[in-house]
Amino acid sequence: MQQAAAGLPPHQFAALLPIAFANLASQPDPSSPLHSLCLQHVIFFVFHHFPDNVVNGLDLALEGCNTNSTPASLLDAIVDKLDAKDYLKKNVSLDLGAAKADECARVLSKRLDEARTKLPNFYGIWSRYMDSVTRLAQLFLFVPIRDGYEPNKAVSVLQRECYEYFARVAAVFSPLIAPYSPTHPPFSPSHEAQAMLVLDRFVEFLSALHFNSSIPPGMQNIQSLVWQYYCEKLSILTHGTQHYYDILERQLVRLNWQALWPSRLAITAMETCLDTRSQDCASFVSQMVARIPWSTIMQTMHEDSRPSYLASLFGVLVRLASRSRNYDKVRASLLELVKSLSLRADWNRISPEDAMNISLAVTKSLPSDSLSNPIEIVSVIQVIWRKISCFVAREPFSEISLQKQILWIQTECALLLKAEPSQIPAAYNSLISDVNSLATNHSNLREFRLVTRELTAMWKNIENENLGESLVSQWTEYVTANPSSPLILTSLNTIIDSLNNDQHTTALKVIEKLIAAYFLRNDSNWAEVLHWIQFPNKNFESVKNYLLTVPKSENKQQMLPLTLKVFMDYGGADDNKFFELHYYVTSVRAKHFTSEAGFLCLLARLLQWIGKRSPTLPSHFAPTDDLLASVIKYLVKVNKEDTGIFTFISSKKTATPKMRVVLQILEMFLTQQTLGDGRRPRCDANSPVLNSRIAALRDMAQQRANQNMTNAFNRATAYFVQIDIHQIQSASKLLLEIGRSAFGDRFLSDV
Repeated sequence: MQQAAAGLPPHQFAALLPIAFANLASQPDPSSPLHSLCLQHVIFFVFHHFPDNVVNGLDLALEGCNTNSTPASLLDAIVDKLDAKDYLKKNVSLDLGAAKADECARVLSKRLDEARTKLPNFYGIWSRYMDSVTRLAQLFLFVPIRDGYEPNKAVSVLQRECYEYFARVAAVFSPLIAPYSPTHPPFSPSHEAQAMLVLDRFVEFLSALHFNSSIPPGMQNIQSLVWQYYCEKLSILTHGTQHYYDILERQLVRLNWQALWPSRLAITAMETCLDTRSQDCASFVSQMVARIPWSTIMQTMHEDSRPSYLASLFGVLVRLASRSRNYDKVRASLLELVKSLSLRADWNRISPEDAMNISLAVTKSLPSDSLSNPIEIVSVIQVIWRKISCFVAREPFSEISLQKQILWIQTECALLLKAEPSQIPAAYNSLISDVNSLATNHSNLREFRLVTRELTAMWKNIENENLGESLVSQWTEYVTANPSSPLILTSLNTIIDSLNNDQHTTALKVIEKLIAAYFLRNDSNWAEVLHWIQFPNKNFESVKNYLLTVPKSENKQQMLPLTLKVFMDYGGADDNKFFELHYYVTSVRAKHFTSEAGFLCLLARLLQWIGKRSPTLPSHFAPTDDLLASVIKYLVKVNKEDTGIFTFISSKKTATPKMRVVLQILEMFLTQQTLGDGRRPRCDANSPVLNSRIAALRDMAQQRANQNMTNAFNRATAYFVQIDIHQIQSASKLLLEIGRSAFGDRFLSDV
């Protein structure tokens, strides 16, 4: 046959190929002599006048694979003839050459793509050909690279060629390894062995390319192209992902990922992959990240580019840390990487814009127990996040650091609310302590209030009412236990504005606790409280309405005397407000006192206003306009309410004995300053005393029940006796002195 064919042109044998192939297909038993004879004929025709008929023969054989009419022995024979198993070596006797090899690769790509598109069970039909097909793919793809490669070319030229050659590789292998749609994996679990073989040949081929040694790290190379290919083509699957990505990962990790020096764009692609693709992609990404030489990359990077690069890298690490399954296979390596990165001192250079993106990732990705019970890698992630956000001790104040500190506390509060309700209180308390530590040493506390504001702003995001009440209680307990905390003043400034309109009652009750806690300090004063407290204009009327509504059983209002006291001076003294305060004070009953000392403070402020107003009054006026008379009447009424027989048989709350003594002393002093109905009270040294109560004061002081109030009586005596010094203007000061003597509260030092 060889002698007869020697003088015939190649195209005549090309016409005989379909006949020879049909004969071979009719003899499927590879052990039969006739099969062997037919196979010899086909191989002879394919390789006659080599390589003229190789393309036609290959195309015919591949087309027959769709119906399994092509014997596997035919493709095996072609592999052997071309020595494709040893594709890295040049076959001297049967060298395809670059052009013919490229043509064969195109035919192979076309037939695989057609088969994958037409055959639902592609792998099931083609599985017996995969060994030979992938061997041929390696040969057809390698020959053009081998023949065209020149190591001395410029790196930019080599990069371009690498990109072009990789596109050819992807065109051949994609039908075998890439999903054709998000819902259809290219192979099923039953074809795992064949899929592993294909991917093994794919990785083996890429690892053997000359570009691996000629393109320096930091430039576009095989690894960067594989990662791009993974993102764009392989990561799109949404169904059957676990098995598919597990097989991909097992093979792709064999590539030399230390040669990948990803650009920021490549790292951003990792973030996108982890955010929008199947969770089963994460394990491969973590294996890749654990192998990349980040320290070396950072050292060679320009300083100005480093912050944004670090931001993207941290975004990847946050997403990987979201589930232990993401990094189980490189747990120790990834933890070591994160720890080494946490030692960097330049995390704070990350911009607020990048920090915002990180904040979103931290909130979304980190597990629910990140604050309450974090695992080690999450704890280290949190350390880095603090550095990024400038939430560290002695951080110099700047607008940028403040922006990032606000982001940090907002993020931590959001993480807190992801936790189990039972774990939130302890974590919240720890968060308060963290913020307090930074606030204590902050150089600009007034600006830092925007950070502390978030500790109460988070209350409006709590749906569980019991949990909300628990956190409010924790907050007030913390400031009460830590009266020197700067959080007291900053919260006075921000708490109303930090909450929803329907939470103003809560805000005002907390303010009451804050003021009480503040006055546990030795250096406390009302001027500082007034300097810090903020009643926003938009909420002013609603605050006023609540504070000045007289508590009654039916309205469930709570008396907040300290808050009301400072409210009276907020924005400057306003006579109209004090008229309302007068009505409030003379209407409230003792059973609604939430703090007797607080009520005395409020009453002292009212008396101070009355004392300043009295000298401006005419000497005579209508008795109905006599504010002092109604105060005296109120004091008498309170004492009568609390001393009758019904006090002993009623369960209702009444004034304490020392409160009654203080109010009686005050009532006697005010009475001593009166000059009759409708007449201006004593306002100067020349005013006569028409209602002296000195004797009554002494009698009261000598009563056995009042012996424990001796100090208060001693202080009061001078106010009654020194009539040339003390008139109505002294009532406020008297009340503060005897009130402080009786109750000891520092807020009774002045008003």
